[in-house]
Amino acid sequence: MNCRSVQTWLLSDRDGVLTPAQHAELATHLAACADCRQLRADVEAALDAVRADAKAVRLPDIDAEWRAVQARINTAAPASAPRTTKRRLAPVVWFGTPLAAAAAVALALFVGRPVPPAAPSTVGATEATAQADYVEVADPNATPIVYTDKESGWLVVWAESADTTHASG
Repeated sequence: MNCRSVQTWLLSDRDGVLTPAQHAELATHLAACADCRQLRADVEAALDAVRADAKAVRLPDIDAEWRAVQARINTAAPASAPRTTKRRLAPVVWFGTPLAAAAAVALALFVGRPVPPAAPSTVGATEATAQADYVEVADPNATPIVYTDKESGWLVVWAESADTTHASG
């Protein structure tokens, strides 16, 4: 067992989810490794500090706070003013607006797209030509070279990195 796996097992051991064999292996490693024992002590101290801080936090009484908010709302609104109820919107409006927006976006994408030129007919042609408008290579520092092999008609892409060092000897 190495120190890296001990680091992942420390909290699992604290939660009691390690198997007996894992627990024994962890105990053996901790007995031999002072750094991992110190890490375990640091984790314990940090967890104890978090627990102490959590106990010190004062939580308000939710019911009392809600009553105070309601009292402020009631005193802010004049009693003589009639209350108006807001009319709920129909479900058609809920779905209609997003659907109309989606339709407008789809229409803009399909109508605004330029029509590609028709490919020339190659009926009876003995030679085909490959073409690429864009070539992406994995290395951003690489320079792509693109050419068409005249014999096979294949499109060949070659990328050479500028980082390549050549040994001279």
